[in-house]
Amino acid sequence: MTDKVLNTIRKYGMLDDGGSAVCALSGGADSVSLLLVLKELGYKVRAVHVNHNLRGDESLRDERFCIDLCRDLGVELSVESVDVLSYCKQNKLSLEDGARRLRYAAIEKHLNSDRLCTAHNLNDCFETTLFNLVRGCSVSGLTGIPPVRDNIVRPLIEVTKDEILDYLKRRNQDYVTDSTNLEDDCSRNIIRLNVVPELLRINPSLYKTYSASLQNFKDADSYIESVSKELLNAARDKDGFNFFGSRDNIALSGALKLMLREKAIEPSSMRISEIKSLVFEDGRINISKGVYVRGKSGKITFEYEKTNDDFFIPAVPDKTYNVGRFDVTFTEISQFDISDYNNRSLKCIIDPNKLCGELVIRSYCGNETIKLCGRNFNSTVKKLLAKLPVDERKKAIVVSDDDGAVFVQGFGVASRVFCGSETASAVKIDIIDRKDV
Repeated sequence: MTDKVLNTIRKYGMLDDGGSAVCALSGGADSVSLLLVLKELGYKVRAVHVNHNLRGDESLRDERFCIDLCRDLGVELSVESVDVLSYCKQNKLSLEDGARRLRYAAIEKHLNSDRLCTAHNLNDCFETTLFNLVRGCSVSGLTGIPPVRDNIVRPLIEVTKDEILDYLKRRNQDYVTDSTNLEDDCSRNIIRLNVVPELLRINPSLYKTYSASLQNFKDADSYIESVSKELLNAARDKDGFNFFGSRDNIALSGALKLMLREKAIEPSSMRISEIKSLVFEDGRINISKGVYVRGKSGKITFEYEKTNDDFFIPAVPDKTYNVGRFDVTFTEISQFDISDYNNRSLKCIIDPNKLCGELVIRSYCGNETIKLCGRNFNSTVKKLLAKLPVDERKKAIVVSDDDGAVFVQGFGVASRVFCGSETASAVKIDIIDRKDV
């Protein structure tokens, strides 16, 4: 199994040889085997355990197990405790969805620049394919769980559950079992406990067959994504996307899916179908809360509903703007030397030569994304501000250019405008909260 994991890591460029990584450790068989194999392969691995506080003494047992395991292995462990029940009640989420959101948010605090390794395996991938197929999906849905997504990597994604259990047995390594995984009270457990065993009766080589099919799905998905990207790039217009004359149904659907992802909107089949109709027939639809899509003569544009808290102020250097309770000042640094600044101060300085168009001070809009400096993945501005009270989020300062957000108050600048050794002049952003003065 160790060799298979190493081949997977290298095939998908998950980790640098001998590099560092963070392991999401639940204490179950999958995550324990992941931690062991990463150590065995020579990676500098840290672990994070998140206690969801959903199973009483069993949750405490899992936490103690992870603490003892990491102590014995000499692995640095961080433990986080989250209140899933209260969070789900407050945000009207299912326990599964709420736990996932809180878990990743808790782990992200410990990543720094390292990638997160999760223990999803081939069985999980197959169950996801079945789940997507039952709900209805495109070819992309048939590919199951991606080996790499943003800063998350899955080194066990080509390993079966049986291989994992055999690996642990040969090493005489204990693990804990989540009792809720043995209850067929949710869709995934029904698939795992009831459907998969019947499929194995039909084909005992199910996972070997699935692996071969999975590669075909991935090849088809890769081709569709390639032609979809070509169509989307060709359709880009100054203030939207012009799909006039597009007749390749598969490429158009794929392009609309990519377009929605750019806007950080979940690209469901229904949304894609609704927008596709706007390519051929003029109209306007509400695609998401506060977000509308307009179609006119094949051109698709996005419109955002304004609220009383929205603001939009064109900005120039060497001037202070009063925005709500904040004073926002842009200061031009005519002779910039990066060695004069530390990493913290650089998060508030942008390179004006890397901007696309003019600067604007505004509230966040829709589900726009930003790739912050120091991170190798995109985040939605809405997610970054999620910890603020709802009535405070629209008051947060966002600075943007024609390509979107370049600075978010409290989080820093986008990597695309981050100053480097080549920067000759810069613009510093200072924000003062007048209530603190």
